[in-house]
Amino acid sequence: MKVLKIVTVVIGVLLIVLIGLYAYYGGLTAISPEIKEVGGETLVYEQMTGDYGQSAEVSDRVYQKLLDDYQIETTKGFGVYYDNPQTTEKEILRADVGCILESDFEKIAVLKNDFEIRQYPEGSYLTAEFPYRGMPSILIGIMKVYPALHSYLEQNGYRVDSPGLEIWDLPNQKIIYRRELIKVES
Repeated sequence: MKVLKIVTVVIGVLLIVLIGLYAYYGGLTAISPEIKEVGGETLVYEQMTGDYGQSAEVSDRVYQKLLDDYQIETTKGFGVYYDNPQTTEKEILRADVGCILESDFEKIAVLKNDFEIRQYPEGSYLTAEFPYRGMPSILIGIMKVYPALHSYLEQNGYRVDSPGLEIWDLPNQKIIYRRELIKVES
């Protein structure tokens, strides 16, 4: 009987800790998609093909090269994801991954030697925000935000397979999600 009581207490404590961690990393955050006029960021990136799980490695590589070779420090990473990983084979998933340039715009010409560079188009996008408190936030955000965006797009007559943008905004501790608004043709 005493062992059962100890096991029950241990399981209870573990559950409380897990729920606390889930809440800390954003798991209890309500997702409220909304349409906003945004865009215009300068994206410095590498094109990536394959598992989206390599995004952090690619983003870190771009960040480090900007810092080491060009003395440019960035505070926001991003990924533009073109394919749905639930319907596309992992090996052929396509993305642009890198950093958002917030200063040193005079270096763009020389940056083109090592990176792809473009302006993210300004316009109306479906957006949502999620707290960023480390890598678990990214994983929980994927599980919570993308279904909410998908549902909104579907219910309002937009294509659900439009490219998605994630901005990892470190200073403001949030992840910003954007989806292009492309009306379904009747």
